[in-house]
Amino acid sequence: MRSKITVKNLSLLPVNFDYQYGLASMLYFKLANADIKLANETHAHQGFKFYTFSNLMLMNRKPGKSGLCFERAFFILSSPDDRFIKSFAEGLLQKPEFYLDGPSGKVDFAIERIEILQEVSFGDECWFQTLSPIYVKTMRKENEDLREIDLYPTEPKFYENLHRNLVERFNEYYGKAPVDHFDIIETADIKPKRIKISEGYRRCNLMSLRIQASPELLKFAYEAGLGEKNAMGFGCVDVKPDGQR
Repeated sequence: MRSKITVKNLSLLPVNFDYQYGLASMLYFKLANADIKLANETHAHQGFKFYTFSNLMLMNRKPGKSGLCFERAFFILSSPDDRFIKSFAEGLLQKPEFYLDGPSGKVDFAIERIEILQEVSFGDECWFQTLSPIYVKTMRKENEDLREIDLYPTEPKFYENLHRNLVERFNEYYGKAPVDHFDIIETADIKPKRIKISEGYRRCNLMSLRIQASPELLKFAYEAGLGEKNAMGFGCVDVKPDGQR
């Protein structure tokens, strides 16, 4: 299930370019308002978290060098767990006000509208386009020490880890292995990004991917996201319109 959440900038002030961590924190606290048990379970769970959200899609962006200047925007919130989406929506409606950080301080927002989007059916092939960048990492040995390395789509390991991560998350969520047919046969529109999360930076990528896979894996990728750190706003994807393929 996924929802489209429209927000209004009440302060009419710019928002920091790196807003994902603030948006992720806001969503967690809104979830806690509606379902504290679910929020605590999610926070305490050491495994995967089965939801993701998109970048802010700005409806009327204005020029600005210090931050993002806009009056209204929307983002997509997606999960294979209907309870998540319904609890998030309830929490957002109970307390529709929130803030994000900006160059001039706190920027006040209000939720204007929440829409539950129509379900999508999948066959055995799909063109996905990212609504937020995909993050994939690996561990490599450097000077006798293991070091965490962010991967790019130019490296075969990127696709290997992307596939493995998707299968592992599916297995944990459903308690069974998927029909594991998965092949990325084409990519396009790759745009490297560097996103600040808390005190560190993550190197990630906006891109389009043409994937052949079992329908259940494609549906799970659509609902739960691709790659890692999905609950921090990475890896949210949409089906690419026919005219853009």
